[in-house]
Amino acid sequence: MKKKILSLALGVCFLGGGFSSCDMLEEDTSLVMLTETYFQSENELVGAITPIYNYIFKDDTRFGGISGRGFSLNCGDPALTSIRGLNKQRMLEFDDFNVSANNDDVTAVWKAMYRAIGAANSIISNKAKIENIAMNKDKKAIYLAETHFLRALAYYNIVSYWGKGVIVEKLLNGEEAKLVKMSTAEEMYAFILKDIDEAMGLPATRDEMGRANLDAVRMLQAYVYMNMAGYPLNKGAEYYQKAADTAAEVITSGQHSLYTDFSDLWKFDRRLDGKEHIFCFYGNYNLGRDLGSYGGKGFRGTEEGGWKDYMVETAFYNNFPNDNRKAYTIYDVIKHDKKGKPLPVAKQKSCLDGKEGHVWIGKYRDLGGSPWKDVTTNTIYPIFRYADALLIVAEADNLANGGPTARAYDALRQVQHRAYDGSASAANIIADGADQSTFDTTVLNERMWEFAFENKTWITMVRRQKVAEFNKDHAGEDPTFTAASITEVDYFFPIPEHETLINGNLK
Repeated sequence: MKKKILSLALGVCFLGGGFSSCDMLEEDTSLVMLTETYFQSENELVGAITPIYNYIFKDDTRFGGISGRGFSLNCGDPALTSIRGLNKQRMLEFDDFNVSANNDDVTAVWKAMYRAIGAANSIISNKAKIENIAMNKDKKAIYLAETHFLRALAYYNIVSYWGKGVIVEKLLNGEEAKLVKMSTAEEMYAFILKDIDEAMGLPATRDEMGRANLDAVRMLQAYVYMNMAGYPLNKGAEYYQKAADTAAEVITSGQHSLYTDFSDLWKFDRRLDGKEHIFCFYGNYNLGRDLGSYGGKGFRGTEEGGWKDYMVETAFYNNFPNDNRKAYTIYDVIKHDKKGKPLPVAKQKSCLDGKEGHVWIGKYRDLGGSPWKDVTTNTIYPIFRYADALLIVAEADNLANGGPTARAYDALRQVQHRAYDGSASAANIIADGADQSTFDTTVLNERMWEFAFENKTWITMVRRQKVAEFNKDHAGEDPTFTAASITEVDYFFPIPEHETLINGNLK
């Protein structure tokens, strides 16, 4: 049986030898869903899951998904900015808190997440058929759990950036998609937690690196509880405690630990050992599973042949401690020419003296064999790592218990000792006896520095309602800017205009 359907951003996809494209809000009567012939084998099931990863992280182009466009959505983070002028206005809208509903990056990430959700729904809606596949029962359960996790992750991204969203849990035809309504943050998180419960059947380890595992599910659950504890739901201490206890399960699972050397996180040849990276997207240039301009041209300046998309705010660079992380987090000396050839030391110069007058992102510069001149990279995009679990425990335990617990101190100090031992900023290691406020400020600073350019600070700032406070130095990039102009209206992005024109329920 063949069905003609509308291809919508809101979760409408089709099957046929693997997932294919799902464009936004445009009818395409050539798209068909082969519901009678798909999900007959293990290979078809695995082949249906794999594209969900691609939709979330890179969508169907080199520049889609959260590994590329997501950097724009995080430009309100005090660490990120872009070159003024040229074709960078779409990034600067986020940087200057003036995001429009037709911003290309708003549209691209929204679209990518709902493409992933549609692909996941195609699997979950066919659970009965999947049960009849001749394969190990436990493996089927793992693949279904993985699908629920990926759908939960896509919804988490939507509610984190938009503060609301549309819950779609089955395949829709075109007319049904036009009638869907917006769900609140409360409803979104409740749905995500149901998916997370379904995903708890994932094993502790997977044979293929990059696929979701049990600790990845726990990390997502912990972050959901963190967001629910803060703005806009403000559920407070109870949910901070839930977050701390869930993250602590990751710590006690024994599956992961910190690298001794922070630089090992960003080395291509260490990417598959699974020590600290709990869940990340692994670029594979040779297989076309690359990460686009992310990590390559987008993060480089003119002198190194880059597109100067994302630069480091100068105030953030100046305020970053002189610790063991800085040299691998921020790139501040121009060391290559436009073709990637190393420059003699005599010709190297400070990035601040370069054409853009800014330093650049240092993480991800190990391209793993990808051509310097190309727009694709072999690097990784981290989602959850062991340091996430530690800093969630530190922050949440402190906020849930009126002050830092022994567990919170231990978690924070693990991150701090790696960052500061033997460095010029060793005095930053927190002393015993801190009150709740001092400990909290320390944790938030460590989160900002530890996870710089990993697209986590913006969501932290929103849930803690500290967007203006964290952007007090942004006037150094835009002299017309005043932090006092930031309000809660700026915390979440507008629904893409194309969506609201088709369906007024989404306004």
